[in-house]
Amino acid sequence: MRKIVAAVCFLFYFLPVFSQSPSGDLSGKVTDNNGSPVKAVSVVLMNTERGAVTNEKGEFLIPNVPHGSYDVSFSAIGFASRIVATNVKSVTTSLSVTLSPSYQSLDELLVSAEKTEEKLQGVAGSVSALSARQVREFRLWDIKEITGIVPNLYSASPGDYRNVTSIRGVATTSYEQAVATYVDGMNQFNLDTYIPQLLDIERIEVLRGPQGTLYGRNAMGGVINIITRKPSEKPELYAEMNFGNFGQQRYAVSVKAPLIKQKLYLGAAVLYDERNGYFINDFNGSDFDRQHQLTGNYYLRYLTNGKFSATLNVKHQNNSNNGPFPLSPDKSFALQDPFRLNQNATTTMKDDVFNTSLSLNYAGTGLRLQSLTSWQSNYRIYQQPIDGDFSPFDAISIVNDYGKDFNKVKVFTQEFRLQSRDQEQQKFKWTSGAFFFHQDNPVRQGTRFGNDAPLLGIPDSNFTIVSTNLGTNTGFALYGQINYKLTDRIALIAGIRYDNEQRKLTVSGEYQKDQFNFPTQNDSSASANFSALSPKAGLDYALGDDHHVYLTYSRGYRAGGFTTLGSDPSQVPLAGFDPEFSNNVELGWKNFYFARKLTLNATVFYTFVNNVQTPTLILPDAITVVRNAGKLNSKGAELEIAANPVKGLEIILNGGVTDASFTELRIPKDGQEVDYSGNKQIFTPSFTTLGVIQYTYPLRSDMRLSARLESKLIGKQYFDLANAINQDSYGLFNARLGLGFKKAELYVWGRNLANNTYLAYGYDFGGVYLGNPRTYGLGASLKL
Repeated sequence: MRKIVAAVCFLFYFLPVFSQSPSGDLSGKVTDNNGSPVKAVSVVLMNTERGAVTNEKGEFLIPNVPHGSYDVSFSAIGFASRIVATNVKSVTTSLSVTLSPSYQSLDELLVSAEKTEEKLQGVAGSVSALSARQVREFRLWDIKEITGIVPNLYSASPGDYRNVTSIRGVATTSYEQAVATYVDGMNQFNLDTYIPQLLDIERIEVLRGPQGTLYGRNAMGGVINIITRKPSEKPELYAEMNFGNFGQQRYAVSVKAPLIKQKLYLGAAVLYDERNGYFINDFNGSDFDRQHQLTGNYYLRYLTNGKFSATLNVKHQNNSNNGPFPLSPDKSFALQDPFRLNQNATTTMKDDVFNTSLSLNYAGTGLRLQSLTSWQSNYRIYQQPIDGDFSPFDAISIVNDYGKDFNKVKVFTQEFRLQSRDQEQQKFKWTSGAFFFHQDNPVRQGTRFGNDAPLLGIPDSNFTIVSTNLGTNTGFALYGQINYKLTDRIALIAGIRYDNEQRKLTVSGEYQKDQFNFPTQNDSSASANFSALSPKAGLDYALGDDHHVYLTYSRGYRAGGFTTLGSDPSQVPLAGFDPEFSNNVELGWKNFYFARKLTLNATVFYTFVNNVQTPTLILPDAITVVRNAGKLNSKGAELEIAANPVKGLEIILNGGVTDASFTELRIPKDGQEVDYSGNKQIFTPSFTTLGVIQYTYPLRSDMRLSARLESKLIGKQYFDLANAINQDSYGLFNARLGLGFKKAELYVWGRNLANNTYLAYGYDFGGVYLGNPRTYGLGASLKL
């Protein structure tokens, strides 16, 4: 491994020497619709390490740009972003660009969905993108809140910051996700090590359908790609605060500045968030699920020669959750007496996530080379035992505070990527890479049976069964994808990825009572090797620059694994389960109409999944037993419309329908095999719709008033394979009223204004978690 790293460092160091080419300066001026200069516009040469910021006269200069064709992105607060094509082929190339206010034109977004920066409308696939402005106006604080905004996506948490996400009926049902999350190009390896809080966001991209070729394991349903804001030439200060009901307080500060002009840049963003609980614990009359979070994102970025960059990044989230898993015992109890529970064992869950990464990037005349290295860890404990019977009885509780050597997940990842630089005149574009990971997951957990355990049929009391599960997982992947223009309008897409991973799990157990300890499970180990091929093929037909029709096939897979040891002796540990594979065919249409006044994207898809991994939650210690027990078919359609029909009026209409059913599903229950064939997939609404209407009225040149209404409809869904626990269709209504100034904004917001009560999450044993009640608040932001 050291030799590989040394070779890559050698390449990064010497490539600039061997890739000299003719160059010129790219300059220009940015004005608004009235011809006035626009300052502080971010100008980015896509797929390079070059950029600039406009000065007081709206002028910019990017020196020593190698000759060739480029797409240039222009974005500024208050204006609709644009992407302009240019060709640098002389000593000086000049651009004149006009930006319209954001309430007069739609954004022309760039995305990196296929690991290269390109126009959203030019990607031959189902990709939804949310700009920084949209993240702010939708009031997105947690990634799960994109539910219903992105067609056929559902995401929810049972109250522990672990979001279960499904796309098109392919659902996360265990700690092996079906939808992968990437932040700033780094794979957030599993549900332990990712950070759901949204802080200092530049854009969010959601790729629907299998993404196995470029993203690999656990992207069989899709990918959520989050990009945070990077420091640039212009010093920036951004501050925001929010106050709301349930004691909501949220403070965010972001600072960015060049330490050495055109060389070294610093960025730091910090978020503090707290609120009282939505639930009342009748056992002691206190709030339950009170939240305190501290999140940080820190950058140090170095540039040289306009071709090479090195970015060191540190992210962390420190959660203090006073009342995790505020579950009602069943659906009827939750709906009859919402947001009340009765539990004797109350605790604080400490959840500390730390992620650090190093990104090395070289952008030459005809190629790009990247090295992406990350280290991720999570230490998660209950400071006191957590209630395991969800009742006021001292019957069952869970203990996991066994010191720093346990319950701390650690992951190392390394990706090397080599690709052609995306130039318009290229007929042949390609991306290739290698990915490596190692995960260490030592878990120790105790199930304590207290004084009242005999009330639940337990023949003993005041004892603890301790389970230790020591897991390691090591793997690598090789991948490549090409885009070849058969004609000026038709392009062939082809790719393949090979993944291989080695898993090992060692388990042991013991019985503890008073001074007596004896083993219940001697040390036992198992190992397995899994591999997969993930191909992709498709055709893209360009009817125009922003008008495409495409047909693609893609495959994804979710990794296999082992069943861990729990307190139930009837559940044999180390039972293996195989990888799960999804195959997806989709036909799509994408177009911009009427000079960026209307966007229409439509997709139909058919997905079939083999070797479906079916989860069963074993109580009281919440061990998930996974088996390969079925086949799933999912079909549906999606539509995304965005329009600016008249000045100041913005309309968004998104919708998706999914019919996801098991064509084969047989699982063991009570000593028998039960046939659930024909049942619906869990965590999969039958439809999602979004309607947004926003009107912005300029009071004067530096002041505007905006009013926004949002309506989400979420179709019927099920939370267990037996389809016994369900939530009928429901609606959520949100609103926002803002008064914007040149550098500041004041606004009020409200979510779930009708105060609808609905199930957001459910377990197969019957426990359910309610979605958030009505919340509202007041916010203010300042940007200097």
